[in-house]
Amino acid sequence: VVRAAGRAPVQEGRADLAAQQALDEAFRRALLDGLRAVAPERQTPRDLEIFQETVLSRAADFVAAWRILRQTQQDGFVDLEAEVEIWREKLARASRSSAATAAATPARLLVLSDSFPMSDPAADEEVDAGRLAAGALEGELSRRGVVIVSTTERAPWEAGGGATSEENRVALAAAAGKRLEADAVLLARLTRRAGGLVLAVQLIATSSETTLGGSRADVALSADASLEDAFQPASRQIAAALAPRIASLRASRSRGFLP
Repeated sequence: VVRAAGRAPVQEGRADLAAQQALDEAFRRALLDGLRAVAPERQTPRDLEIFQETVLSRAADFVAAWRILRQTQQDGFVDLEAEVEIWREKLARASRSSAATAAATPARLLVLSDSFPMSDPAADEEVDAGRLAAGALEGELSRRGVVIVSTTERAPWEAGGGATSEENRVALAAAAGKRLEADAVLLARLTRRAGGLVLAVQLIATSSETTLGGSRADVALSADASLEDAFQPASRQIAAALAPRIASLRASRSRGFLP
């Protein structure tokens, strides 16, 4: 049994959602403590990134029981402390199997985004927020060991004149990925929501043109922060959510088979 703390911001008045996010963070911290016990020899920065992809991204799977000891809400944040019981043997097995992920061939990814012109609140200038979002995703995925095959690709449907069906978007994206020998394409879209933005992504296998997964994250806008900085938390959240899918791509590539 481990004691761990978590903290999360309250957005749009959703204290219940913030409490769940804070509890998820407490789970991840408890697992990190458990991993130090079951795998003391695997504590390098790269090991921790692999654990993020294979274990911490599904932290609740390793929690046998939990109890909230303290929970408070102040200054727009929910803070809590929880007592967490971990499935130690399950965690040890996951730690051993994740070692293979570290040695696997990196996945190759192309990130595409629709153009999204808007004013940068910090710089007071017009920018392509879609390109900035794609850049933030590329940076975070690259930091996690993914090979980004190109950082300058324009969405192929925009080059062809704009609107197209969802089916054609997927086919065009997969074709662009194949030309650059990417294993998958990450399609990013921005929409406006309650004074901020929502960044939604779709992960598409280039060989089969099928959707492997998706994720979305809120992007808070502030006059004190540039758009480039605003996309960083969302990109980290999305990269963590897609980590298991990307890890499976990596494992498939090392076996010579891709979906």
